[in-house]
Amino acid sequence: MASLSSRRAPNLFWRTFILLMLLIVFSVMGWLQSFRVLSETPYAMSAARQIVTMANLTRYALVSADPVYRPDLLMVLASREGLRILPKENTDDYLPLTADSGSPWSIADVESYVRSALGPDTILASMVNGERGLWVSISIEGDNYWLMTNSTLINPSYGTTWMWWALAAFVASILGATMLTRRVVEPLSTLSNYARDFGRGGMPAALPEDSGPEELREVNSSFNRMVQDITRMEKDREMLLAGVSHDLRTPITRLRLETEMADLPEDTRQNMVSDLEQMEMIVNQFMAYARRSAQPLEAVSLSQTVRQAVHGARLEIDPTVKLKLSVADDIVVRAHPIELSRVVQNLITNAQRYGKSDDDLLHLTIDVAREKDKAVLTVSDEGPGLDMSQAERLMRPFERGDSARGGVTGTGLGLAIIDRIVRRSDGSVQLASASPHGLKVIVRMPLYDKKKEKKKAAQD
Repeated sequence: MASLSSRRAPNLFWRTFILLMLLIVFSVMGWLQSFRVLSETPYAMSAARQIVTMANLTRYALVSADPVYRPDLLMVLASREGLRILPKENTDDYLPLTADSGSPWSIADVESYVRSALGPDTILASMVNGERGLWVSISIEGDNYWLMTNSTLINPSYGTTWMWWALAAFVASILGATMLTRRVVEPLSTLSNYARDFGRGGMPAALPEDSGPEELREVNSSFNRMVQDITRMEKDREMLLAGVSHDLRTPITRLRLETEMADLPEDTRQNMVSDLEQMEMIVNQFMAYARRSAQPLEAVSLSQTVRQAVHGARLEIDPTVKLKLSVADDIVVRAHPIELSRVVQNLITNAQRYGKSDDDLLHLTIDVAREKDKAVLTVSDEGPGLDMSQAERLMRPFERGDSARGGVTGTGLGLAIIDRIVRRSDGSVQLASASPHGLKVIVRMPLYDKKKEKKKAAQD
């Protein structure tokens, strides 16, 4: 099966963009983890020193203060410093300070430093008798107390500022990744568009060779040289085919005139005229293939073109043709009217020449339908058919199928001309086996979209 359609790969822009974003996210996560590991010990030592300093200063302040003023001192510590001192009882229910308390560093390091400074029996707790906070056991003149302060000393509050900074960094990363990706992908996208335009038969402008990275300049320069070389070879081939075809027309016309006027048996004359008509058809095919159209594409009704071609070929009144015609209305494609008419005529001519059944009748089915955003033209017969392993080869110029299909020969340009015209409209040609036997040619072309055409024209 020959088909020009292929699987569309994921968009390069999005693949590159997502890759950059993942690299940024993983880099930030790795940096945060490294920062956490490197800062864990200094943070733990700083928190432990604050706890030890708070406990020692509180103890010395209470011991040094006059007993008369101690209640006032306790009130000041509670109101201004957030410190509370409560007697420690053996029946107190407390929850040891653990890593589950949400601290950003190792609790074991904090406890180790605090106990080395305040005594091995010092207790750090996150809750005492159901009240949460940072609790430290201290001893004052032989009596045990609980010193309670805000737990933010171990689990500091970061507020919401970091969220705004994180959001700003995320937005900046997206913008940076977008700009970098676009800068890398845009030249490749331009090259892809130029190559697709050239493959459809257009003549794109030269790519810039004096801007961008050195590698892209070399690619653009090579592409421009390739376009020039292919264009020159195309023109040489067109001139060759056009010249040969033009030079053959005169002797063919002269021979046909002499044959018509010569005193020959009727069978001989008919055979010679048939051979000359076939030679003239070959010349016409050469001329059609040699002419590389540069006419602008426009909105053309495929439905009307097919009906006109069927009427012009007199298929409906031809006794040797059994026609099944199904044409949907308002099927409009972007093409050149004459070229689209040639496509339909070539398909009908090929079917007439090669698609007759064993009963010497042409069972021809022509269908025009809409398939999502595509117009689909299907021409099938019930003739000998083709070996589908050769289908791709038959789409190339000057390639002919098995002569057993109809027992006639041709130039091998019919399908090549169809394929080139259809590709110019961004369509595809597919060969398939008909059921129960025969050949089916399926032509798919994008439906004409007026909005897209206006947008494309505005961009151009």
